[in-house]
Amino acid sequence: MKRSLRLLGTACTVLMSISTIAVAESVTFPMGAATPSETCGECHQVLFKEYALGVGSDNHSANHSIPATVSSAATAHATSKFTPLASGGDVEWCRSCHFAGSFNIPGKTEVGKQLPNVVNAGEISITCATCHLTPEGKVRSVRTSKNAPHASVVEPALQTSAVCAHCHVETTNTRIVGGQYQTYMEWREDFHKPGLGAQECQDCHMPRTLRKVAEDSDGAPVAVGRHLWTGGHSAQRLGGSLSLSIIQRDQDKAALSFSVTNIGAGHSVPTGTNARGVYLTVDVLDRQGVSRARKEWLFAPNFSARPDDKAFLEQDKKLSGYEGYAQTRADAQGAHEPPVRAGEERLLNWDPALAPGLYTVKARLRYTTDRFRTPVADDEKEMGSAALLITNK
Repeated sequence: MKRSLRLLGTACTVLMSISTIAVAESVTFPMGAATPSETCGECHQVLFKEYALGVGSDNHSANHSIPATVSSAATAHATSKFTPLASGGDVEWCRSCHFAGSFNIPGKTEVGKQLPNVVNAGEISITCATCHLTPEGKVRSVRTSKNAPHASVVEPALQTSAVCAHCHVETTNTRIVGGQYQTYMEWREDFHKPGLGAQECQDCHMPRTLRKVAEDSDGAPVAVGRHLWTGGHSAQRLGGSLSLSIIQRDQDKAALSFSVTNIGAGHSVPTGTNARGVYLTVDVLDRQGVSRARKEWLFAPNFSARPDDKAFLEQDKKLSGYEGYAQTRADAQGAHEPPVRAGEERLLNWDPALAPGLYTVKARLRYTTDRFRTPVADDEKEMGSAALLITNK
């Protein structure tokens, strides 16, 4: 994706040079949620660069100047307009997220996706205004902004998972275990309600740092969530989500179990679209390093409420449009393991047929954002690995 960037800060400097009385609430947003994020970036420079460039992605970089080149990438929110999912921009369900209009933040107990008025969204996709601008045209904030050049409103819900529920949930309030687009419900039903933790989505995906909200303001640095939303493209998020261990159930036999435990995610792994997948690959190597047995499991959401299965391929021929294409594609890949739910330990057993001898069992977890891509290796990320020396008598 090619993007042109302009120097930021000039307009903000001009605004801040005017008296507080003259500046207060002088900026309005006639385009609503279609307000370009660059407009907000004139004052909120660092936040904009995190969102649009990925500067400091995976929380490594502290350099917030505009570089000639960046080793990272823009957030999934900034690029959502250019994803395959957004290609159906005239479909209300797709548009409700990829070209979202202003919306009110639902309560944690309210039903799923809120379908907003998308009249003004059109060509912009997800912008700063999508989450921060109320339908009344005020800017949501988590603290009072006395000298802000626009009308503001304090909304504590901006720091809760409820704001994420607008997009990261199906249109139903029913938790479909193993289904896709269930992230908010997975957090609420599997993590929050059982008391596995008190974290909201922002605690992991928007880790806080001390900084000025607007760089040219006179305000002191405050705790601000980083606008990177590290997730499926983040090595740090992936590496800390699942643990993997190998167990030999009988010390003299190749009776193996593999423990995959969701220790770090407040939702299922993988989550979101059914194209996302986690592969557990196991190789049993002899003393010369030659593979004598191999096994692989796939963890992935199902396309619909039922499991993906080749047995449904004939039935899929009756479906039409995107539903028919997507369901057929999922079923053609066959049955697989459902995602590992928050706090769940999944135990997988395998008894490979091996000759007597000494072996090394190597297991690794790999993540892909598109399990239907060929080859999948083009989009793989390592999540973790384990090894165990065993004897088979």
